[in-house]
Amino acid sequence: MPRIKAITTGSIPSFLDVILNFAESDKASNLEGHDTWLAQLKAKRNGHLVLLGDDTWLKLFPQTFAYADGTSSFFVSDYTEVDYNVTRNIPALLERDEWDGMVLHYLGLDHIGHKMGPSSPYMLPKQAEMDGIVADLYRALQSTRHLQSTLLVLCGDHGMNDAGNHGGSSGEETSTALVFISPRLGSKFEGSKCPTTPLDGSLIYYDKVEQSDIVPTLAGLLGFPIPQNNLGVFISRFLPFWNPEGRSRILQHNAKQILKVVKGTFPNLSFDGHNRSDACEDIPSAGTRLACLWSRLERLSREDTTTIGDFKVAALYTFLKDAQDVMSKTATDYSTSKLYLGIVLGTLAALPAWLIALPLLQRAKLVGSWFSLLTLTYGVLMFASSYVEEEQQYWYLMASTWLFWLAVKV
Repeated sequence: MPRIKAITTGSIPSFLDVILNFAESDKASNLEGHDTWLAQLKAKRNGHLVLLGDDTWLKLFPQTFAYADGTSSFFVSDYTEVDYNVTRNIPALLERDEWDGMVLHYLGLDHIGHKMGPSSPYMLPKQAEMDGIVADLYRALQSTRHLQSTLLVLCGDHGMNDAGNHGGSSGEETSTALVFISPRLGSKFEGSKCPTTPLDGSLIYYDKVEQSDIVPTLAGLLGFPIPQNNLGVFISRFLPFWNPEGRSRILQHNAKQILKVVKGTFPNLSFDGHNRSDACEDIPSAGTRLACLWSRLERLSREDTTTIGDFKVAALYTFLKDAQDVMSKTATDYSTSKLYLGIVLGTLAALPAWLIALPLLQRAKLVGSWFSLLTLTYGVLMFASSYVEEEQQYWYLMASTWLFWLAVKV
């Protein structure tokens, strides 16, 4: 859920989003009232949207899709049907000219990774299957008249470490591929070398961008307004599709949208363009630095755009990247000491109950020891990033161990 929020709104997921991810039935966890590219695409010409795959999208956007065929993401032992349920619908939908956007969320690769890790023997065949599906989609874009202006965006919502988890901050967990595919893109990128050959054990890329950058880039390429809470920056590789004036215009639209978010965070600062300093990057205060960078942009906007077009684009990207960095840190700037304090207070609150139950557990002996072990291990496992998807394994182990012990004692 947090990653889908970043991909659709352009905002940074908060600690609360992680909590709500485990309570998807709660209305507070859906994004129906949020400004997203889905909402913008639906509002444009009364857009017809389609969802195939992970039903998390249906829980987040319950009234958004005109047609949907969802599958649960929590049956991680299923590598086949979850993907076949998506693929079987695609040919018929591609023949129709009635949809404006289609979300295809495949789960098989994710399930294999969770169950057996990224080095599983099931991984390469599943990747080959996905390659074939992408190839079929691209051939359809090339050969079907009403699809020739369609943009296919291939991306992952998260990576995965060697253990099959993705809740941490390692590069393997936070890095994933992003590819924009369309017959219309070939003229601008023809001859580019493939960057996916491993170099010194790690992958190299054309560019590295933030996940939230997908949102303003889609808005620019497809021609709809950028969602109001977006913190993403338009991906620079697509700027050659516009002339110098168009490049400045699309980036300025992105900058003005992010400025509204910045003003909401720093309400006491002035962004009226009166700051005359040119050494903005040396200002230590984040808010004041952003105000200075915006003033620089205001001055450039009053100049002759034919002579300073490249300078203005560079200044826009300086403001956008700095604002993105500052606002992202603000959204995720949690007090670690308070988090630790909460854990300590929770432990102290549970201690009296434990002391009251201790005499009963001591009299029960075997049952008491087993209950204590169960409580302790279950509490520790709450800190595991992907435990919610594998909790049944814990109960299988504990139940079978307890039954075995009872059989031996009897």
